[in-house]
Amino acid sequence: MKKLKNKLPTKLKTCLKMAGLLFLVALSFVFAMFQGGFVSWFLFYSFLPFAIYSSILFFYPIHKFQIGRNLSKREARAGDRVEVTIKVSRKTRFPLFFLLVEQKLPQKLERSMAGTKKIMVFPWFKRSFSLTYTLENLPRGEHSFEGIRLKTGDFLGLFDKEAAFDIPERLLVYPSYSELTYKQLDHLFDQGQAGTANRLQREHSIVSGVRGYQPGDQLSWINWKVTAKKNDIMTKEFEEMKSHDVFLVLDESPAGHFEAIVSYAASFVHSINKKGIQFGFYRTGMNGEVLAIRGGELQKQNIFYSLAKAEPNAEYPIDSFLGRNVLVTVASNASLVIFTSDLSMKTIESAARSKTGQATTILFLKNNPLSREEQAALELAKAKGINVKYVNEGTLEGGKSEVIAQ
Repeated sequence: MKKLKNKLPTKLKTCLKMAGLLFLVALSFVFAMFQGGFVSWFLFYSFLPFAIYSSILFFYPIHKFQIGRNLSKREARAGDRVEVTIKVSRKTRFPLFFLLVEQKLPQKLERSMAGTKKIMVFPWFKRSFSLTYTLENLPRGEHSFEGIRLKTGDFLGLFDKEAAFDIPERLLVYPSYSELTYKQLDHLFDQGQAGTANRLQREHSIVSGVRGYQPGDQLSWINWKVTAKKNDIMTKEFEEMKSHDVFLVLDESPAGHFEAIVSYAASFVHSINKKGIQFGFYRTGMNGEVLAIRGGELQKQNIFYSLAKAEPNAEYPIDSFLGRNVLVTVASNASLVIFTSDLSMKTIESAARSKTGQATTILFLKNNPLSREEQAALELAKAKGINVKYVNEGTLEGGKSEVIAQ
């Protein structure tokens, strides 16, 4: 019998319920007419208001309700909380015994919270009301809210009225980040392996040659001896600083602590941006896109947005990426910084083959001591001139980020 009910169309079920309600009203009336007496008529008049309410509810246009959703903020950081307010308004004061408001949460929020947020309210004669719930400990990502479903019914449980409202909304949760406090960051800059804030300045203590005068050259740059010989103003040519830019690569291979890698990459971007360094970015996953080397807050926000969408869905391991793509995407004068949890001999060999003069640094994150294979890969990296820094995931908690070994 239940299987037969499930196969019936929804409209046919509703019509059968309506016919059943009319039959009950007619039956109670006939019973009162033939039986007579106070009890039979009392039963009829007691049942009549519920039947009338159910009949009106049958035609009540719940789909004409006006629904709105408001987020306390549309951009947040991982771990933050956001309040969601749903406003419901209608044109009439028809009494509603109850109203169930269902909000299906985005896919990522379903993993850490209940799949559907359900709130029961009792509006009765209210024309408008609002309800608020809080999303705690938000996970990183771009979360898209979709529809809201309303459901109500009568006292007898005969009729259920439902209406779905398509209200798209986006919540962008950036990765959490902290100030990098380890001394090796400054040491990395001093060695010319990660760029400089003075990108266009020259090292005036080392003269590499002479050239013709150009507007903007300082008077102290003029080489008077060569100027006298050539009878033309000649200025000194100075050596450029060792490196200028940084190109960051996030390894999106599946990893158990992928969120820690993303968080550390965000902390790194935040720190080097404060130093005025220009940087580019690339994710190795299926939806990765190259962000050309630039500087400033806009570039930082673009990279943070890319990090918010990062997923551990790379089709190829990081060593395959280094062997195929890095020479195309990285400028020859830019330092290469790789965030990964895979430190293997293949990774080091691929990084060494793709190395064309620019400094290469691998920031290797994991939560366990180095294995023998990783120790061997670390020794190979030193021999190949690749800078490897091992960061223990446990040190990222509490806003601290320290390099444990290198």
